[in-house]
Amino acid sequence: MAQIRRKFSILEAGSPRYVLARKKAIGKSIYLGVAVSYSDEGVFDWACSSYDGNEFVSHEDTFCASTTITRVDQLKTLFDTIIKTVGDYATSHNYRIQAVCVGCDEKTSDVVAEHPELKDPVRDMCTRFWFDLDATPCVYKLRGLSLNEEAASAARKVYDWFTPQFPGNIPRISVDPDTNEVLVDMDNHCHMVDLKHFEETTDKPTWDKLLELAAECKRRQLKIMFFNSTPQGGGVALMRHATIRLMRLLGVDCRWFVAKPNPDVFVITKRKFHNVFQGVTDDEQYRLRKEDKDLWIEWCEQNFDNYWGEGKGVIDSADVIIMDDPQVSAIIPRIRKLNPAARIIYRSHIEIRSDLASIPGSMQHDLWEFLWGGFISKSDLFLSHPVAGFIPPRVPHAKVALLPAATDELDGLNKKMSAADLEYYRRVFNRCAEDQGSPGISADRPYVIQIARFDPAKGIPDVIESYRLFREQLAAKGLQDDHHPQLVICGHGSIDDPDGTVIYEQVIEMLAGPEYLPYAKDICVARLPASDQLLCALLRSSFCALQLSHREGFEIKVTESLAKYKPVIAFRSGGIPLQIEDGKTGILVERGNTRGVADALTRLYTDNDYYEGFVNELRTKGQDSKRQEFFTPFQSVNWLYLATQLAYKGNNDASIAKNQPQADEIEGTYMGNGDLRTWGAKYVRQFWQEST
Repeated sequence: MAQIRRKFSILEAGSPRYVLARKKAIGKSIYLGVAVSYSDEGVFDWACSSYDGNEFVSHEDTFCASTTITRVDQLKTLFDTIIKTVGDYATSHNYRIQAVCVGCDEKTSDVVAEHPELKDPVRDMCTRFWFDLDATPCVYKLRGLSLNEEAASAARKVYDWFTPQFPGNIPRISVDPDTNEVLVDMDNHCHMVDLKHFEETTDKPTWDKLLELAAECKRRQLKIMFFNSTPQGGGVALMRHATIRLMRLLGVDCRWFVAKPNPDVFVITKRKFHNVFQGVTDDEQYRLRKEDKDLWIEWCEQNFDNYWGEGKGVIDSADVIIMDDPQVSAIIPRIRKLNPAARIIYRSHIEIRSDLASIPGSMQHDLWEFLWGGFISKSDLFLSHPVAGFIPPRVPHAKVALLPAATDELDGLNKKMSAADLEYYRRVFNRCAEDQGSPGISADRPYVIQIARFDPAKGIPDVIESYRLFREQLAAKGLQDDHHPQLVICGHGSIDDPDGTVIYEQVIEMLAGPEYLPYAKDICVARLPASDQLLCALLRSSFCALQLSHREGFEIKVTESLAKYKPVIAFRSGGIPLQIEDGKTGILVERGNTRGVADALTRLYTDNDYYEGFVNELRTKGQDSKRQEFFTPFQSVNWLYLATQLAYKGNNDASIAKNQPQADEIEGTYMGNGDLRTWGAKYVRQFWQEST
């Protein structure tokens, strides 16, 4: 039995404060520091300190393990003790451990360095904090006069790394001030997952290919770099965090850079690039003007000169560069000039209305002519979502390959959660909703959910109208109001999206209309803080999901819903029909058919056998296998394959285009009259699967 010198106090289970905490209060956010030392006598000492921003509570302990077992097994047993102790402490006090900093002093660090096998138990404890306690784990070398002082220092440090005013455990986004490189996971201090966790979620052929390509990248010392406009908010940033995390575990030199934000430029790139390409506006005020072009080009070139240009060790050392969407694409000619050997991939993530872009004089045509002619045409490969109509005019088919979007099974958006976690995040959502004057989610009623940015393309008015019709149908069937599901509309914001507040306010105004007012008390609308687990918990607890986007490249929230075995009702828009098997994993409805959405909701809610048919299909191994294409390891195989095929270094004559049907430059995928051209684009996966 371990000798306890001082331990956390425990609330009496029947006390009024305990009962209140269990029934109503949101768990108080705390941050833990755990310090471990190893003595010459073979004894492990450890101390833990919790910090809430105001005060420390300390616990210290000596762990005397059996001398008949190895030090590795001693560590494993010690870490079982630590996980149980801090878990019991949090539960008894209704505390929420948001993050943990695990560390040791110089002497113990030297012992671990001399015995590499000791690293695995330390990493395992970190991942257990993530998966078992939903606490983000960090690793750091500590200094102090005592273990208690080291633990307190660790707790204060991890508190500073996070954003305590938000319930949730997303670390602060860290960006290198010299190069604007995104330092993912606090520059690798956060350690949530290991390679073995990715391997467990990936089929063997894909995993073997990933290791093979990673080894080739390391042998050839390839440098892969991603560029986009923002490190947080939106699907691109989510994918990049997960990609860099896995690449680091694989030992691949892969980095990610973002531009210095400029709100005036973001108005241009969102409203005059993104919204125009999607065709969600035909207002002439959003036509790109000369002053817009000049400001955007100047911003891109300033970022290039200040952070990525000659002598910065970024562009001049790159082998493969991926440009995500058009926001910073004006640097492509500068890349060509500085590093002619670098291969450039342009990755298009949005639905580009090629039919409109092929009509001379249209806003889409003029915008694409400007971006393609001066910048994007200088890339080596054009990656698009797998929809023919997304390939805009003048892109040679020999330059096109197809790549769907991906999500990560192990990050906060998708990992498994306990019932206590789900309840905690329901309460967090209700606090956010209350702060915004919106009703919260009832603990004893089901709900339908759409998670999306507040964006003109996401069809939020259709979501509300579909819900109104759904409620009318349930009332006609004689179901009482308190048996009707609620509706949840929520999402994160993004620093490069100025439309969020405008659309949010339009939604609130819509709910005040006479036709929707009777249902407004059951419609929960909230813009949420940056907490991935909050979205994950909301989706996991939902009855089913909606995705009524009018324009959509490839909606990763559909993938995430299906992976949680939630049937999805969606409009037949953009890339969404490629994600849903109509009648098997979800229901596709023609764009704008809110009556059809309501009919589908009513049948799913009132016909249990019909609903269970979708859930059972989503749980099959066949569906699990199909979804792997949309997860991080499979996506990383695609990126590494492209890098090894395109990069000149050590492979001068390789090119992904060599397997593509060669073609002259053509006018585009669509003719001006809307007829579809024949084309020969292939998925990236087809290249490496065919070569295996």
